[in-house]
Amino acid sequence: MASYKHPLGIVASLPEEDVKELDEGIRGDLVLPDSEDYEDTRNVWNGLVNKYPALVVRAKGASDVANAVGFATDHDLDLAIRGGAHNQAGTALAEGGLVVDLSEMDSVSVDPDEQVARVEPGTRAEDVLAETQPHGLAPPTGSAGDVGIPGSTLGGGIGWMRCKNGLGIDALRSVELVTAEGELVKASPEHNEDLFWAVRGGGGNFGVVTNFEFDLYEVGPMVQGLGIFYPADAAEDVLETYREVMVDAPEELTTILLRGEVPGLPPMPDELAGTPAVGILGCYTGNPEEGEEVIEPLRSVAEPLIDMSDVMPYEMLHDLGTQMYPWGRKYTHRSVFLDELTDEAHDIILEQMDEAPTPMDAIGIWSMGGNIGHGPDAAYAWADKQYMITIEGNWEETANSPNLEWARETEQLLRDLDDAGAEGAYAGFTGVEEQEWEDWSEQVYGDNYDRLAEVKAEYDPDNVFSLNVNIDPADRGD
Repeated sequence: MASYKHPLGIVASLPEEDVKELDEGIRGDLVLPDSEDYEDTRNVWNGLVNKYPALVVRAKGASDVANAVGFATDHDLDLAIRGGAHNQAGTALAEGGLVVDLSEMDSVSVDPDEQVARVEPGTRAEDVLAETQPHGLAPPTGSAGDVGIPGSTLGGGIGWMRCKNGLGIDALRSVELVTAEGELVKASPEHNEDLFWAVRGGGGNFGVVTNFEFDLYEVGPMVQGLGIFYPADAAEDVLETYREVMVDAPEELTTILLRGEVPGLPPMPDELAGTPAVGILGCYTGNPEEGEEVIEPLRSVAEPLIDMSDVMPYEMLHDLGTQMYPWGRKYTHRSVFLDELTDEAHDIILEQMDEAPTPMDAIGIWSMGGNIGHGPDAAYAWADKQYMITIEGNWEETANSPNLEWARETEQLLRDLDDAGAEGAYAGFTGVEEQEWEDWSEQVYGDNYDRLAEVKAEYDPDNVFSLNVNIDPADRGD
């Protein structure tokens, strides 16, 4: 037996021959705690996450994934799947377990005539856009360039074209995935339809996706961008104007309102960085000249601190998201969906931002609606909601931060707004910790949970894929 250790103690004891056999049976690399690359493999976006896996398999293809899954189940190891390593809950790592690292499976193949892309799971949004934007095409991706395609897409895929072209799952044509039994299966409207329904919104509960096939939409490469920051004392007027404009906004306009601070990023003047503010970010994916007229009311509420709105590359919006939420900062992000931005919701957002414990904290209002949910029936439960509210604890200094309690309290206040139709949560924004009284699975999957449990019981009856917003196969038929 070989013991694999980390600074906090023994992680796991595994038969040396079995480990050697795994290493010899994969095309990729096996990374152990004493390997030179170990620290890199356990480095994830959220600096609050600090886990030590026993083994990391850097997969080169589906067969490596299958071998790794089989090894984890044979040795009763917790199994984590590391795609973009961006999920703020840290589910890309398994403490003392096995991690399947997909980062080297990173090819993107584009057919511009058919407007289709085949994408491997080690890619991020920026990788896909780098291949599709030269053709004036893109699939819906996450809102930041460094968001991984697997986690973002399987949870829904909320990006900058959502109101016009829907979510990532709406554009998904098919997936290939490795099941808990190590089998490679295809899921599409014509193959394993129940599985195809489940993976589009049900996350990584059913297997490891090794290939995505997306429809591509015409967008960019230049779009009318919206980026304006107002002083914090104008927040009430800005929120009021925002909800008035967005009620009747054309589907080409997608926006996020953020009550927080001016980020310390170029082209922001140094003297403005960290100033309390309310910002509106977004883009118009139609004709830029039309877009300039559409966004004008959002640019004239008050005297802005800075207005960066201009025709810009579609990719630049994703770059901005990467810069605003840098790798290694500490994060806890929660979410609630609303039907309506009521006066009470408006007041809670303003009041809770006044109570935020650290300057980088923010509350976001994401416009939804439009063509979200236009694709084949999917397990994503909240396609009819008009807004998503994100509560963002963002800080750098201490691990035991009051941000955690502030985010929980703010989420609960918003969740109690029955008149606003408050319910649900997005899989990517579920906080870093779950309290005993919380059930994120119920919030994320809503009325789809029972059907998802049926599919889970068929494809993963032993809950091998449990490090996620989990669906318990034992709930089948409950």
